[in-house]
Amino acid sequence: MDHSVSKSLFPNSFDQQPSEKLQDLEIAVQRAHEGLVRWQVDQFEQLGGMTLSGAEVTLLLLIAEGGRAISIKEMARITNRVDIPNIQYSLRKLASAGLTHKQGAGRSGVSYSLTEKGSQTAAEMRSARENLVERALSERPGMAVQLQSALTVLEELTGLYGAAEGSAGSAGQG
Repeated sequence: MDHSVSKSLFPNSFDQQPSEKLQDLEIAVQRAHEGLVRWQVDQFEQLGGMTLSGAEVTLLLLIAEGGRAISIKEMARITNRVDIPNIQYSLRKLASAGLTHKQGAGRSGVSYSLTEKGSQTAAEMRSARENLVERALSERPGMAVQLQSALTVLEELTGLYGAAEGSAGSAGQG
């Protein structure tokens, strides 16, 4: 399946206003997100032999990345999610698959860590991602610098959109 976009969809950026460039970036981020989710789900199905959603795979990898138990509050903050009930549902699904387990009790004392099976699966996912990225970096000199620049811009945009939450409805009031 070809996932490339016609150059006519994104006109020459020299001729665009900053808001048009931002709109193109937003579309590109959405496309990258969807591609990442599809890749993660496919890889997990191949490695784990079961189907999880992209959000569930993301939580699994997030818990693995920290190397320690992590709370729902931390997961929500790191992933920029506010849907705590959905995160809880995903964690129950991961636990029922034997990938995570819950420790502690109460709202602030509960944390989640990986089981041995979860750690092994996450390590295999990380290895598959590293192979993909290493291949891409070897074929595209300078991409590592571009990735760091993209990360900086995306973090700034996350802050911009976070600061603007709820302001759309009040923009015309007053």
